Amino acid sequence: PAVPPYFLNNARAIATLEGIALKLDPNFNIVRVIYPHSINHLMKNPSISSKSEETFLDICRNPKTRLFDHGQFMKLLNDWSLLTGYRKRKIYWDLITSIGTRRVMSRIFKESLMKRVRFVEELCHKHILIHWERGWALA
Repeated sequence: PAVPPYFLNNARAIATLEGIALKLDPNFNIVRVIYPHSINHLMKNPSISSKSEETFLDICRNPKTRLFDHGQFMKLLNDWSLLTGYRKRKIYWDLITSIGTRRVMSRIFKESLMKRVRFVEELCHKHILIHWERGWALA
């Protein structure tokens, strides 16, 4: 999909403002300035879009199992900490105290539980088929 023109215009404006700020203060960090707004928009906004929620979940999921991966989450936390200069503890606290995170955690729990239930069902089905093929009675 093509990037909307307004997105490109906003990115150019931010890049220009960042350039001016860096001339005035070489230690300026645009990500640190944007961080409070991005966390607020991503997780504290009660009307969080499903797209934002899904994006956050995708970042935190294991690419193979598609389940929440604590390692992926810690990587995100480390990246946010490095980019913003904030301590991981602050970022973690901002996330866990937000409305959006409660919804996301509920989804993670439900998805994880359903995948595990399906896995157990498949194991039971395979076990029954093996016994059926061997002609063993299920006792």
